[in-house]
Amino acid sequence: MFRMKTYLAAPALAFLMTGTAHAALTADQVWQSWKDAGAMVGLTVSAATENNAGGVLTLNGVTVAPEGMSGLTISDMTLTEQSDGSVTIAPGADIGVTMTGDTEGSVKVAHDGLTITAREADGGVAYDYAAAKVDVAYSSTYPGVSFDSTEAPKVTSSGDVSLANLSGSYSDTPGTNRTFGWALKADTLAYNTTSDDPGMKMKQTSTSTTQGIDMSLSFALPSTIALTAIASPADFTTALNEGLAFTLSTKQGESSGTMKQEAEFMPMDLTMKAGGGEGTVVFNKDTLSIKSMAAGLDISSGPGMMPVPLQVTSGPMEIGLTAPVLATQAAGDYGLVLKLADFSLNEEAWAMFDPNGALKRDAAQIAVDISGKTTMDLPALVAAEETGVPYVPAPESLNITQLALKVAGAALDATGAFTFDNSAGMPMPLGEANVTVTGANALIDGLIATGLMSEDDAMGARMMMGMFMVPAGDDTLTSKIEAKEGMQILVNGQPLPM
Repeated sequence: MFRMKTYLAAPALAFLMTGTAHAALTADQVWQSWKDAGAMVGLTVSAATENNAGGVLTLNGVTVAPEGMSGLTISDMTLTEQSDGSVTIAPGADIGVTMTGDTEGSVKVAHDGLTITAREADGGVAYDYAAAKVDVAYSSTYPGVSFDSTEAPKVTSSGDVSLANLSGSYSDTPGTNRTFGWALKADTLAYNTTSDDPGMKMKQTSTSTTQGIDMSLSFALPSTIALTAIASPADFTTALNEGLAFTLSTKQGESSGTMKQEAEFMPMDLTMKAGGGEGTVVFNKDTLSIKSMAAGLDISSGPGMMPVPLQVTSGPMEIGLTAPVLATQAAGDYGLVLKLADFSLNEEAWAMFDPNGALKRDAAQIAVDISGKTTMDLPALVAAEETGVPYVPAPESLNITQLALKVAGAALDATGAFTFDNSAGMPMPLGEANVTVTGANALIDGLIATGLMSEDDAMGARMMMGMFMVPAGDDTLTSKIEAKEGMQILVNGQPLPM
């Protein structure tokens, strides 16, 4: 059955920071709003002692947990009323979570000067936060995997995550669509992790540091339907039509890291560097849009799983995906962008399969840019998987703006445009595409010289190229593909099958 997983809901602690704001907040109102909101999601919010004096509420032994279970504990906290109507919240130094059950362990939070300010904003409550540093350390053990009847040894895992000079906000704005907002900026984000799996005979350590973190998120939830009540594609469609929406924006600077894995079959020792990047996600009733761009990548590997040192580098990278979400009378935009520039391997890696340099070492280039219009319904696609009744989107057009690949001296370029007739129940294309291939014969010769391709396979490949392409110069082939009325497909003027 189609279900909204619980991890799609706002984190439980975020629900504590909710409620309708008053003109001037009091410390007691903020504290009570957390207890009320906790009860709404099955959490008990309590303190061992409470003392309010002169507009300062002092709490000791704060816990946030499901009834009868362990949860988040905070040693102490003060909520101080300000003259501007806001309330400043200062948590104590001892913050943590104890885990029990199959997974045992703890999570501890340490901070340098963390302060949170609650204030009225658009009829709701907003929280601004800042700290010189926040560190989260965790350690856990959990059952491993056994490949025989013996009990598997437990896996141990530990690590820490650190944010430096961070600031941000969280907001909860009531209305026809209840909107949650979250933002975070930090000078650096760093982590270190270790794990040991005796059953798999595998140990792993990793480190990473990223500069200039900047993230923001907005989540709109219709007041007419509870998130947990969305249990079918029809419910999901209703929620989207009534305003369910999600947006995410991220930016980051340069990052670097390491990963070392001690294992019998897959030992690794990696060093990684990446340029800055940014990304966005938009999801609502009209569109799903995912975009990501990065400046470049450099991965180096010492001998281990590979017999020689390996270095992989690339220039700018870009990924983009667009699709309509709900079917309407007017077709929506769809598209795919995939670009990878200057992807290359070091000479030692090339020499493993081409020691004599039969293949050109040119950096690989990939560029895909296609778009068009289509009628499509994502909930209907989900329902089709459950019911087994097929759902076919109805494309109206396809534009091949760029389809390019360059590797080892050979290159493919294609452009085209098609429209589709859906009156027969399935898309019938009309249009043409033009393809140019250069350096294909030289590439085949090089593959034969390296032993990666046999003479028989090469002969078959050349025959296929001869059937579907025509010579147009020195090691250059072209092809014109036409789709005409009645599902007639022509290649260079000849109908298929040829």
